[in-house]
Amino acid sequence: MSDYFSLINSSADTELTCQDIEDGLAIATKTSYSEVEKYVGILLQRFVYTDKDRCSFKATWLALCLLKTFGRQLSNGGEIATEKALCGLLGLAHYYISNPTGKDYKSELCSEALTCVANAMLLQPKCVPFVTKNQSVDLIVEILDTGKLDSTIAFLCARCLLLSLNTKECAKYCVEKHQLQAMLAEAAALYLAASDTARFTPQQVLTETLKAALSLCAYSLQYTANGESSKDTFASEQAVEFAPLLKVSLGVLETSQLEDYHLSSAAKQAIAIAMYFSTSQPKEIEQLWLPEEKWIRVDALYNLFKSIVSHLVDESSDGSNSECKDLTSDYQNELTPLALVLTRLLTEHSDIRRRLFEDVYPNSAIDFSELPENRPGMSSKLVRLMRNPQGGILPAAIGDLILALLGHDIKQFIIAVGYGNAAGYMVARNIEIPADIVDSVKQNSEADTVDPVTGRYWSQEDINRELATMTDEEKEREAERLFVLFERLNKTGVIKVENPVRTAVEKGRFQELDRDEN
Repeated sequence: MSDYFSLINSSADTELTCQDIEDGLAIATKTSYSEVEKYVGILLQRFVYTDKDRCSFKATWLALCLLKTFGRQLSNGGEIATEKALCGLLGLAHYYISNPTGKDYKSELCSEALTCVANAMLLQPKCVPFVTKNQSVDLIVEILDTGKLDSTIAFLCARCLLLSLNTKECAKYCVEKHQLQAMLAEAAALYLAASDTARFTPQQVLTETLKAALSLCAYSLQYTANGESSKDTFASEQAVEFAPLLKVSLGVLETSQLEDYHLSSAAKQAIAIAMYFSTSQPKEIEQLWLPEEKWIRVDALYNLFKSIVSHLVDESSDGSNSECKDLTSDYQNELTPLALVLTRLLTEHSDIRRRLFEDVYPNSAIDFSELPENRPGMSSKLVRLMRNPQGGILPAAIGDLILALLGHDIKQFIIAVGYGNAAGYMVARNIEIPADIVDSVKQNSEADTVDPVTGRYWSQEDINRELATMTDEEKEREAERLFVLFERLNKTGVIKVENPVRTAVEKGRFQELDRDEN
């Protein structure tokens, strides 16, 4: 028995029987070919552009399987990476999923055709513009609407939409014509509650659907009624329009469990979507963040954040915290949006700020008897993350969170974390230290004050005890270090105060040592 392509060459104009076509294609799927591009054209002509050899489910399925295999083998995609082929494959997928007959096989044929399209778009970026044209996007959206209960079709449609949604014009079209945000939210909700499925797991479908939703949010934010760019969150009217996506995203985060101290793939997409929404307006959006069980979603977000932070900063047996583990880019990319969303929540809701403050600073008070980075509990872990020089943009996001917890009071912020720990954050955010900070940090204590540099109580006895343990050389080195630090801060404009080391030298409190002395 000959393979399908040999039969085509030898039959000339003679019609092949359906059995010959099926048997020939079955052999072809097990055969290696060198002229793959030539055979792609034959398959497209006889199964996609026309129905010449589309005699049965088996024959069509085998032909699509061959197209899928050949498409992966061609470095340039061949004819399958053309507008005509991709539109034809989408039309074929749409035809089968919309066909009321043949329920046993239509999903499989639709899935194979969609796989060919998704592979071509992924492997050959030149294909993307072919599919973003309105008619092709319409077909994908309609396939998703009809076949979303099939996990494979839902996943592949989401993948095609993710690759297609790369312009604000395409996003606007999908929202205005199809209300795609509601459709994606519905599909995501299905797989959030689904049990195991066949080719793709519910989590895989959920993640891919949320990726498409995130792309839709990102490009939709770029347009408004007058065509101007928006800010970093949806305006009230647009937020209500996209509310179904926020609802399902918060549902994902509410039920999410960490995987080896990392957010799940779906949770990563969900928190990114949530960042596009205010937490306080309009009322419909606020109710999604704070439902009748008011704290359930706030606590879920904070617990995810706290669990990752606690893993990164170990707590020793004596209650103090060690240095941070390696802050990989994965941890930075997961913690940063969580910190930003929590910052927005506690900034826009004073009761949430009080609730989180009580956890970060137990007993609603800051323990100034310990250095900020050594205090037991969550506050010191945040300080250690904030001062980590290898944290990318995460330290700034953690600094924003601590500052928001303290009511955006910069003096209280410096007192709570110590200027030594806050310096990097303040430079990054261009925050100038108040000139009267030293006078304003006095506490209601006869003996102790809070040292604004260290963030802990510091009495004259502490100073004397510390100095007594230092050699003259150590004192000189420390004085030089502080001198350079204050001079640098003054020059950069971060701090505008008199250099205390310079003043001490001028008044004779420090004496330069002879380098030859032991």
